[in-house]
Amino acid sequence: MKRRTVLQELGAALACLVLSVGCSNKDAAPSAPGAATGPSARAGAAAPPAAAPVKLTVGHDLWIGYSGVFLANELELFKKAGLTVELKPFSNPGDTLAALAAGQLDVGLTTLQNLAVLHGNSESDVVAIALVDSSNGADAVVAKEGIATMADLKGKTVALTLGEVNHMLFLFGLEKSGVSPGDVKITSMSADDAGAAFVAGKVDAAVTWEPWITKATKNGGHVIFSSASMPDTITNSVAVQRSKLAAGGDAYTRLLGAIDQGVKTLRSEPDKAHPIIGKYLNASPEDVKGMLSGDKIYDLADNKQLFGAADKAGPAYASVKSVVDFTVQSKLVKKAPAPEALLDPRFVR
Repeated sequence: MKRRTVLQELGAALACLVLSVGCSNKDAAPSAPGAATGPSARAGAAAPPAAAPVKLTVGHDLWIGYSGVFLANELELFKKAGLTVELKPFSNPGDTLAALAAGQLDVGLTTLQNLAVLHGNSESDVVAIALVDSSNGADAVVAKEGIATMADLKGKTVALTLGEVNHMLFLFGLEKSGVSPGDVKITSMSADDAGAAFVAGKVDAAVTWEPWITKATKNGGHVIFSSASMPDTITNSVAVQRSKLAAGGDAYTRLLGAIDQGVKTLRSEPDKAHPIIGKYLNASPEDVKGMLSGDKIYDLADNKQLFGAADKAGPAYASVKSVVDFTVQSKLVKKAPAPEALLDPRFVR
């Protein structure tokens, strides 16, 4: 296949999408996050409920790394924190970010890669206030029998989402194997659709995530490359518009506290947590357990270590820099955003 310059166009397309999303739904803008008391409330636990619950609309894709969020919602931890949280599912983390930047959401759960693309192609005030998880095998390239390595993909058809984090994983794997992207036939679709297409036998390989990796391996597929080979790179975050932080800081503090309690429940009561998570991902408790083995979910204590202190930045900034470097190398962005512009550490420090 002739090598195309589609990567150069993706960043601009995302910027255009950010500007256009929401034009047909002007009356559906979420309510503001409430009066400010600042982020000084203790973030390690859900703060006392406010007199009137604050409504937050949270966009997310169906990803095992958001288990703490699913648990906080199902166990009414948000409600106990004085929040009314509406979860809105999207097909891809990039779709979530576009809706957030367009003002349709109060919070978006999205990858640092998508955040870097947004900042690299437009003027945006969307920042990550906390990290949710890091994939350690829960994103992967699955292939049919007879395709043993990434090098065997030459001339084969691979389903993935152009410009999204699974595309980044795929290009990284090709580079390590010395294969040119032009040697592979790529068909673009969401990670969920890519997994389904592979299971249906419509493509030779797919770049997808859980729960589709588990489904693929149960249907004759096997993993030939995964995020375990690029640790701390595919990282998801809690993203908000910086302009909303001053007015609604207490609400976001309580949100992070409730998610933290959800993560603690996952760690302390896995038998209780796994069926709840499975309901969101349409997966059995046993499959959920397997998915979690390939993903590291962060609590607030982890975030404090990841963000570091004001006088000594933590490893989160190095992770962001590696993602930014990739977007520049792959021509996904017009300019390289400063890594520190993508993170706002005030809520976890």
